[in-house]
Amino acid sequence: MLSEQFKREFQDQSRQCRYRLNRHLPRSMAQRLQELIPLASKFDQPDVYGKGAIINEFETQVAEIVGQPAALFLPSGTMAQPMALRIWAEHKGNPRVAFHPTSHLELHEQHAYAELHQLEAVLVGDLASVVSLADLQQITDPVAAVLLELPMREIGGQLPTWAELQAQSQWAKENDIALHMDGARVWSCPSYYQRSLAEIGNLFDSVYVSFYKDLDGISGAMLCGPEDFIQQARIWLRRCGGNLYAMYPDILAARLGLEKQLPRMPEYVAKTEKLARCFAAHPVFQIIPEQPPCNLFHLVVNLPAELLVPQVIACMQASGVAILPLPRSGESHSCFEITIGDAALAMSDEQWQVAISYLADRIAAIQSDEPGNYSEVPINS
Repeated sequence: MLSEQFKREFQDQSRQCRYRLNRHLPRSMAQRLQELIPLASKFDQPDVYGKGAIINEFETQVAEIVGQPAALFLPSGTMAQPMALRIWAEHKGNPRVAFHPTSHLELHEQHAYAELHQLEAVLVGDLASVVSLADLQQITDPVAAVLLELPMREIGGQLPTWAELQAQSQWAKENDIALHMDGARVWSCPSYYQRSLAEIGNLFDSVYVSFYKDLDGISGAMLCGPEDFIQQARIWLRRCGGNLYAMYPDILAARLGLEKQLPRMPEYVAKTEKLARCFAAHPVFQIIPEQPPCNLFHLVVNLPAELLVPQVIACMQASGVAILPLPRSGESHSCFEITIGDAALAMSDEQWQVAISYLADRIAAIQSDEPGNYSEVPINS
């Protein structure tokens, strides 16, 4: 287990770095708010309890992008997704809903789907693999809805093939089962599928997207679906306490992120492929999946965090590059979740190769219990 002291030291050193691998370039709160002023000046009034041009125009825009008739802006996906499944469950008259055992609903929401919405979970699929049509066909008792995550965060951003996704959508229609997308990170999927977000979204009955991850917003989510579904969601939003008086800072940041970051997703996916190959060239690193289909992958090192993190800190001090985020720790290994945004584009592929090689040398020396002969890292000059 990584100590709090190591975590603080890691984070302090990371903030001092000129370059970083993960996510987007950091800005202060003041900088982020200043970025919103030009966009804010285009609107006469803020949103009030979910009404106003600033929010309703944005809802219409996002609904069109993901191929759905209507949309609703919410504070969080943790609120949006159980709400969506409950609406489908009530529509179908069945509290049973199906999702993968690594779903955010199962792992990170204190089982709100059961405690707040009285839904019954049917866990579908193997822990390390995407949900398949064969998995769905093994569901024995009727379910009201199936949730599919695109891409699947907990297994490194893996995705089903387009043909598989189409088959699953057709199966759901034939069995009168609502198909809901956890699209928190769906923004980068068009590159893999060579399909638009609308084409992907059209395979689903409802879609959730997030604005603070790949799109670099402050906070906020959108739930998209049929008009009557969204009308029900508005009622549930009020019941759940999510119909806030005003959310315009989050809305403005989401709108700006959509405008700036969505067009760059193909760049981020291409950079992800190159960086994954750079890491994979060193035996000390394992990439999951081996060929990332989107701008997300997991990096595994066979060292516990308490041994590995000091090496990462040393690399940051030597290079001025925050090469990795804090790890997800296992007993004998460390797993890093890597999401590529504009930060990684600030360095060339050659510079990343140098930084990665430097870290790999230090890790190899620790694993072999021999003094390291480290390569030079001429990046922080």
